[in-house]
Amino acid sequence: MKIAILTAALLSAAVTQTVFASTVAEREYKRGYDDCLHGRYDQDQHGESYKKGCRAAEDEGQTHAPAAHKDTATTTHASHVKVSDLKGMGSIKAIDAMTARGFRSVDSITSGDTLYDIYYNAKTHQCIQLTNANNHVVSVNDIGKHPNCK
Repeated sequence: MKIAILTAALLSAAVTQTVFASTVAEREYKRGYDDCLHGRYDQDQHGESYKKGCRAAEDEGQTHAPAAHKDTATTTHASHVKVSDLKGMGSIKAIDAMTARGFRSVDSITSGDTLYDIYYNAKTHQCIQLTNANNHVVSVNDIGKHPNCK
């Protein structure tokens, strides 16, 4: 009888942990989905569930109806990825953030100890310049156009 009770208790604990882990994974997936759907990406979270949610949001954005059928105000707002939060971030972490947000490096210019990186996001047509000094981003500017932003 004691073995049956112990077995039931262990089985119950295992099921509870599995359900809890599933719930955590689902919450992280939803958080990743919501963040990326709204142009945000939480750099402090790199869990697989969060990444899958983010990819799903990006995929959904590509399969929606053409912009002509959407409300212009919504389309304009949703089409830009937030980058202002990169100011003050470490340079390497900022590069990872830009890549995670759909940007690719298209040019870089060095002047003294300052590095100017140009990034382009083909989905949003944003052309962003990150100015890096002392291994940190000191400014983030949407420069609009650059010969390599295409």
